[in-house]
Amino acid sequence: MFVLAMLPIAGNAGNPARFKKGKALPQWRQGWLDIHSINNGRGESFLYIFPDGTTMLVDASGSEPEELVPLDPPGVPSKPSCEYSAGEVINRYLDHYLPKVSGGGLDYFVLSHFHGDHMGLLPSDRSKRVLHPEGGFVEVSLTEVGEAHPFRKVIDRGDFGNRPSATWFSKSGQERNQNYQKFLAWSGSKYGTTHEALQVGRDDQIRLVHKPAKYPGFSVRNIAAGGNVWTGKGYDVDSTYVPSAAECMAYGNAKTLKLKKGMPKINENIFSCVFQLRYGIFDWYSGGDVQHKHKEDVSWFDMELPISKVVRPVDAQKMSHHGTLGANSPEICRALRPNVAIACAWRDVQPNANTLKCFIEANPDVKLIATNMTAHNAGILAAKGVDMSRFIATGGHVVIRVHPHGDRYWVLILDDGDFGYRVKEVFGPYACTD
Repeated sequence: MFVLAMLPIAGNAGNPARFKKGKALPQWRQGWLDIHSINNGRGESFLYIFPDGTTMLVDASGSEPEELVPLDPPGVPSKPSCEYSAGEVINRYLDHYLPKVSGGGLDYFVLSHFHGDHMGLLPSDRSKRVLHPEGGFVEVSLTEVGEAHPFRKVIDRGDFGNRPSATWFSKSGQERNQNYQKFLAWSGSKYGTTHEALQVGRDDQIRLVHKPAKYPGFSVRNIAAGGNVWTGKGYDVDSTYVPSAAECMAYGNAKTLKLKKGMPKINENIFSCVFQLRYGIFDWYSGGDVQHKHKEDVSWFDMELPISKVVRPVDAQKMSHHGTLGANSPEICRALRPNVAIACAWRDVQPNANTLKCFIEANPDVKLIATNMTAHNAGILAAKGVDMSRFIATGGHVVIRVHPHGDRYWVLILDDGDFGYRVKEVFGPYACTD
């Protein structure tokens, strides 16, 4: 992979490839592909604008602000500040960048898995829980976004109780799921929102809805969800790698969730929705929080291993599980070999040194990005031998913008200190490789 010489592109001042530092990022236009990492400092949320204007939001970051509810390990500062709810930050971003063809809504909302930093935590202080007057659900990031920008279709990993994780056994997990179900019922009644499980192996579930015939080089392949993994052949699925729902239930119980003392719990992360996107010869990977942590105790906790056998190399990706220790294994990094890897960090242990070294070993030319980087973690990374010059950015919203030819792309870093979305840095264009 290499950087292309900047080419002149016909157009006016609103040209999607005419970037100017200190100015707002030009709006998306037909034929282009945008992938936006929206940074509010409280988890992970990605806006996709497909070439025909089809829109998809993956996750709605919504942990409680570090300034009000301190975490251990600590969280990063809320962006632009804790006076704004996580959902409001996402909504303002969508208000600014959703194309007119979207009608203010989202064609797809994909919930990668049932954790609060991806869907919104219910406030720990119950007195601060605000109920929706019609739906009876608590206002959290996911519901705030779905009220302001109606979802046409919601896709998730499937029934929360199918292969239950430790989150399913927890009171907070059950409350969060019940809240989610109330929202889905209200949104279905109010807006006609439909709800499906991610269909593993399919490349026709998430598709262009406006002008599909015009962009035959675009596709989204569903790789894994709920413990099922695509085999790499047609629409075939391996549903045996992870035990059945009954076996997962028997793995523990609501009190101990352990087979024996010291055994790790089933982490919700391994059931994340995973997909690859292709446009022309540009490839992107999104793995939710899928991980390999505790594989030495339970082999099937390593969900990255079967995934690594069916994915293709990519130009760019988001690091799974925010670049935390126990995710982004050597096997999957070697399979993906990204040119650009984005860590959506929201705690000061993210990203992790060992994880970063896996990316660097897989592709010595990889360009690293962190949406947030604390001074504390930067010091730890440097002390553990990570060359910090590998990072081309350590803060801000991140945008991948792909040319209509699908052969090159830019990486843009936007200011997240206010709602002006000014361009801070421009990288590329980078040539895609097939």
